[in-house]
Amino acid sequence: MRIVVIGGSGNAGSAIVRALGRRGVVAAPMSRSGKAIAGAPGVRADVVSGEGLGAALEGAEVVVDALNSRNPLDLRPFTIGARNVVQAAERAGVARVVLLSILGVERSRFAYHRRKRQQELAYLESPLETSIVRAAQFHEWSVDQFEAGSALGAIPVALGGRLQPVAVSEVAELVAHEALEPSGKRFTEIGGPEVRVSRDLARAWQQATGARGIIVNGPFPPSLLDYLRSGANLTEQHKGRITFEEWLSRRR
Repeated sequence: MRIVVIGGSGNAGSAIVRALGRRGVVAAPMSRSGKAIAGAPGVRADVVSGEGLGAALEGAEVVVDALNSRNPLDLRPFTIGARNVVQAAERAGVARVVLLSILGVERSRFAYHRRKRQQELAYLESPLETSIVRAAQFHEWSVDQFEAGSALGAIPVALGGRLQPVAVSEVAELVAHEALEPSGKRFTEIGGPEVRVSRDLARAWQQATGARGIIVNGPFPPSLLDYLRSGANLTEQHKGRITFEEWLSRRR
């Protein structure tokens, strides 16, 4: 079976390539760089321009889309990119697509989430058999905010925000399982083992790392705060086992 993982050099994509490898499948990580991951030869393609996309998907039975946009101001990979992937996948005769998405994007006004919802719809409205795995925020999401703020002496938290942070490795295992043994569900959800408030996570991170800085209410966009306060990013369906503190310990 040939599986192409779009965004295969990224944080989630590379974890999915490794999870598939543990199941005996050498997936093809696709990225603009064509970087090899965990011994799996990479393929080079650009979903926005479409360059190399047809050749990258040739012979693939399953496509896993774990693409992210490193530039929060350029969300074309989720819109133009998704449409290009659908067209190329149809031409290549791809049987199924598994998309990694985010919990509650259909209920969020945050621009990034709205574009992710457009990405979901591009696949769902296509002739391709589509499964979507919606995940809670990764453990890295909060830590990225904390580290950036700590450098300036202020650790930002989302006032009133609740999170169910999950390990990328556990999300990758679920995505790999869905790619190889489809559940038949359009949506599958996964979150971490605990629901935590943002300030609690910041304290745990400080304690684990010894980082200095004052914990402050961060200047997050109102639409993002509304999302984190609404509970749209929480789930009871699948829960990982790795807590935030355990993940910090392993990371160290």
